[in-house]
Amino acid sequence: MIAFVAALLAVTQAAADSTHYVVLNHGRPAGEMHVSATPDSVVVRFRYQDRQRGPRFETLYKLGPNRRVLAMETRSVTPEGKVGAVTQRVDFWGDSLRSVSSGDTTLMRDDPTSYFVLDNTSPFDDARLARFLLSRPQHTSKLYPEGSGHAEVVADTNVTVGGTQRHIRLVFVDGLSTSTDAVWIDDADQLVASGAGWFITVPRNAVSLLPTLRDIEKRIRVDRSAALAKRLTPPAPKALVIRNGDVFDSERGVVRPRTTIVIEGERIAAVGPADSIKTPAGATIIDATGKTVIPGLWDMHTHLFLSGEEAGLMQLAAGITTVRDMASDIDDAVSNRERAQRGTMLSPRYILAGFIEGPGKWAGPSSVLVRTEDEARAWVARYDSLGYKQIKLYNLVHPDLVPTIAEEAHKRGMRLSGHIPRGLTIESAVTLGFDEFQHAAFLFSTFFQDSLYVPQMRAYSSVATAVAPTFDVDAPRVTALISFLRDHHTVVDGTFNVWQDRSRPLANGNDPIFGPTIAWMPPLMKRGFQAGAPPPPEEAARAEAASANYRRMLKRLYDAGVTLVPGTDNVAGLSLHGELEVYERAGIPAPAVLQIATIVPARVMKDDKDYGSIARGKVADLAIVNGRPAEHITDLRRTERVVRAGRVYDSKALYEAAGLNPKW
Repeated sequence: MIAFVAALLAVTQAAADSTHYVVLNHGRPAGEMHVSATPDSVVVRFRYQDRQRGPRFETLYKLGPNRRVLAMETRSVTPEGKVGAVTQRVDFWGDSLRSVSSGDTTLMRDDPTSYFVLDNTSPFDDARLARFLLSRPQHTSKLYPEGSGHAEVVADTNVTVGGTQRHIRLVFVDGLSTSTDAVWIDDADQLVASGAGWFITVPRNAVSLLPTLRDIEKRIRVDRSAALAKRLTPPAPKALVIRNGDVFDSERGVVRPRTTIVIEGERIAAVGPADSIKTPAGATIIDATGKTVIPGLWDMHTHLFLSGEEAGLMQLAAGITTVRDMASDIDDAVSNRERAQRGTMLSPRYILAGFIEGPGKWAGPSSVLVRTEDEARAWVARYDSLGYKQIKLYNLVHPDLVPTIAEEAHKRGMRLSGHIPRGLTIESAVTLGFDEFQHAAFLFSTFFQDSLYVPQMRAYSSVATAVAPTFDVDAPRVTALISFLRDHHTVVDGTFNVWQDRSRPLANGNDPIFGPTIAWMPPLMKRGFQAGAPPPPEEAARAEAASANYRRMLKRLYDAGVTLVPGTDNVAGLSLHGELEVYERAGIPAPAVLQIATIVPARVMKDDKDYGSIARGKVADLAIVNGRPAEHITDLRRTERVVRAGRVYDSKALYEAAGLNPKW
């Protein structure tokens, strides 16, 4: 217990009785963190607004003699600020501890060289964990309830806050998940700022520091990505021959058995029957006998972040060679795309969609908020100048601006898609110029426009969740909508995996979306993704009814000939296979699902001249699967190698470099 107590004590003694932090969303106030310290307790209240959602909780640290931690208790907080029920409590006594969370009780001996990580943590906890790890030998320690963590000071600088100069350090923490967390602390181990992201917590008098701190963190992360790419990128072979595999022909939706592929440089030089293809002198040969070779997969709904190197590794490992970014900070998105092109960041190829939102309390995480037609046209022009291929509109864009944005985007050869802005239906958005829309939930909420406002303002997803379990997916109005989408050639990026119930496993025991990969995750990350206690029977029945209705809607779209593209909007590299499995469970044949994941998005993005199928002259983006995904989509989880622009990567090595432990 001694080490844990010291970690908390150092922060609370240095803090004033009450310390206030602001949470910023791209420079706009979005919430706050309030830390109150007394001789026998520390209370941290943390909340912020993230598009009609966001964390709201309060953590109480009870202290005994010598400020020894006796207990930690987390409670929910209502939007009005009322403290609710206890969600987790941890009690320490002697050399043991007890954790009660979500109805589960865990008893364990307390190792004084370890640290307990709560289910819900705030930036206050991030700073405390960083300080604790830095105090341990090799900056590494076991973490409770399982796992281990490592901290590293990667940069330091001197800043002036409130007229006082302070020396601060940027600490990277690994082990909590596949991502590297970041936090800025001063020499007294107090929080100065959370790491760069959509939401940043910082003292009110230190807001002006954020651009400088972000630049420092970006430089460090860019250098780390370059080093990782250098370590994991194999040399380009003189020629590469993938011999005797069963090649999935995405153009025709069939498997061509015993086929050989010759790759020279970045492109495919020959494809044909194994007996008829000659092997170039000095070629690297891969024997694919009994395995399936597929075109590289596409994930059409991702988000790029400054800390993106792990995401790229996991996507490549899964056989994903192209991803479409659907909302990211401009400098991060452009930087990631350019570094991927140069080979200084290991990732799939990036296609960028420019994000445009309207002003308001519930505005999304972006600095691009448009109010006038001139602003809208200017932003479309800027995105076009940066090489973006698409514009994505968000919830609060005023409907009157949609025709202007559509006209400007189409004039420039760009696609237009997005959420359906409040006040519009799917049909009206398409009529005004949408080529595509994101998220299948709109297929439900579009029929309940009043429910977005009455009895209270609600998100489209909340409305869809309420109505989906009992919605008649076969109703005439649904048939009319589906026919409308088909006739207007509207593309649906449904992210169906997001709307599936994960509270119960499939018949094979696997998670409905992440399959076996939850077992691959670092322990603390795994804990966050594992299903908790089974819900009450009535709640479980509603969740399954909603999931079934989403799958029924998906099958109806497919049967009607509506163009579908696969997007995840979920954990990079670990959710696309689950998205495609949802299509198969909906009744779409496996060969058609593979087409939806390869040639269809290439055609939608007008990239099919170079991508989307395995054919002579195309870029060599493909994957080798130890299975038959054209018969069983779940076999995609047995991807062994991925070829990106002619270079061969080992999937297991990529997963391991991202902190996963793949098992197959």
